[in-house]
Amino acid sequence: MVDIPIEVQLRPFILLLLILSIVNMVILFNKTNENIGNKREVRAFRGMLLSFMLYALIDLRLVMGDSFYRTFPKFFILFTTSLGMMAMTSSCFFWFLHVYYGNNVLTKHRTKRQLIIDSLILHIPFFICLILLLTPLNRFLFEFRDFKLISKPTVLFILSMDYIYLIAATIISLRQWKRASTKTDKKKYAMQIVFIIFFTISGGIIGMMMDLPAIEVCMLPVVLKLFVELQDSQIYTDALTKLNNRRRITEFINEELINCSIQEPLSVIMVDMDFFKSINDTLGHDEGDKALIVFSKALKKVVAPQNALAGRWGGDEFVIAGKDPRLIDGFKEALTGELSNISDLGYDLYFSIGIFKCTSNDLTYEEVLAKADEALYTKKNKRTMTASEYVKKLLESKEG
Repeated sequence: MVDIPIEVQLRPFILLLLILSIVNMVILFNKTNENIGNKREVRAFRGMLLSFMLYALIDLRLVMGDSFYRTFPKFFILFTTSLGMMAMTSSCFFWFLHVYYGNNVLTKHRTKRQLIIDSLILHIPFFICLILLLTPLNRFLFEFRDFKLISKPTVLFILSMDYIYLIAATIISLRQWKRASTKTDKKKYAMQIVFIIFFTISGGIIGMMMDLPAIEVCMLPVVLKLFVELQDSQIYTDALTKLNNRRRITEFINEELINCSIQEPLSVIMVDMDFFKSINDTLGHDEGDKALIVFSKALKKVVAPQNALAGRWGGDEFVIAGKDPRLIDGFKEALTGELSNISDLGYDLYFSIGIFKCTSNDLTYEEVLAKADEALYTKKNKRTMTASEYVKKLLESKEG
């Protein structure tokens, strides 16, 4: 009976594992679209998937074992190895961008010029690795000796560039995890923190057993979980305004009511766009949708610094909830100010608000919202402008 070496026995398993990894990455890539997150966040996630696909394709060399280094010319082996390391650097880079762009707080108040400068700075480690790995400079990283490719100590510099992105992404996730106001958000950021742990484990396995596809084994379940998290976030997002939807607001208020007290009250603000029907009837429903989107963007800017949750309750009604004491102070003035800075519409948007500060956990979310709604309509009945006067303004703006 022929005694087959364990390395040879493992090759069919390695091939199957790599094929499954590539197939799964392709499926996830095709299913990931801009309907499940903001555009830059989704593009970064897809970039990470492409990087893992490239890495898995290059890892097909593991099926050949040592014969890979004896079959192909030196320059091809060097290029393939460098491309594999570049794929891993790319995955770390795109992972950082995915976390960075998914964190709206970091980019919301930046000017266009500041964002461009930030983007250039963020690309520096990536471009350093690109130059070192995919140019003749890679001879300082690898040495080909006795049909084996040996990594020089300078390879650690490439790994340090990778960890710049991983550590930065982890710090952002930790910061957001501490600030998260809902269990759903805490789970999301906790999963992002786990990413660096899996990456480090896979790196350790590769260091001990170079002939195993450790990256694929460790990263695939993480990527699958992240994809599920992206899809789950769609359940809580209003399709038109991209704000939280009614379901998310309801869950959030229920969670916060449990620990509600005089010392830690929950502020709930009900906001209603005035004369929204007039906009639809006078300028059309497309213009009405545009007004809702513009109003939502202004609402996001006002609420973001207070670590509160803003959502579309339905139609032209919105709900904001949070325990930050700054939330209700000057809220109406701040939102009015944001709307006055918007020139996308060509006409003014008006709104009414109702505020209720809950200091007891005995109330249900329905009762809390009913009290905020009652306060809203008390204010709404005191409006000085009539619907006909607003229509006249709309027509004037249209003619202008």
